[in-house]
Amino acid sequence: MNRTPITYLTLMKPLKNVLMVTAVLMSVLTTSAANSAWFERLIPKGEMYTVREIDRDVAFVIDGFIYDARTSCFLAVGDRVIFFEGRHGIDYRATVYDLDANERCELLLRKRL
Repeated sequence: MNRTPITYLTLMKPLKNVLMVTAVLMSVLTTSAANSAWFERLIPKGEMYTVREIDRDVAFVIDGFIYDARTSCFLAVGDRVIFFEGRHGIDYRATVYDLDANERCELLLRKRL
C-alpha cells in the first residue's frame, strides 16, 4: 500500500486559494462604495443643481434653464446633477452627471425660463 503523506503545504494550498478569492471579492465590493464617497467629496457644493421639471425624458428644467436631451436621458424630478462638460446656463452643449442614478446625460441648452 502506498501512503501519501499529508503535509502542511498540502493542507494550506486550498486555504490560500480561498483566502485570495475572498480578498479579491472584498476589494471589488468595497471599492465601488469608497469611490462613490470619494467622488461626492470632490464635488463643490455650489455647483450641484436640481432637476425641477421633465418632459418625456427629452426636455429638462434645471434651475431656471430648459435643456433638451441629445441622447435618451432618464433624469427624474429632484435628481441632483453636476455639469461635467459645459457650464450651467452658459454653454450650448453640456454633459451632466446624475448623482442619484450615477449616469451621464448629454444636453443642449434651449433657453432661460
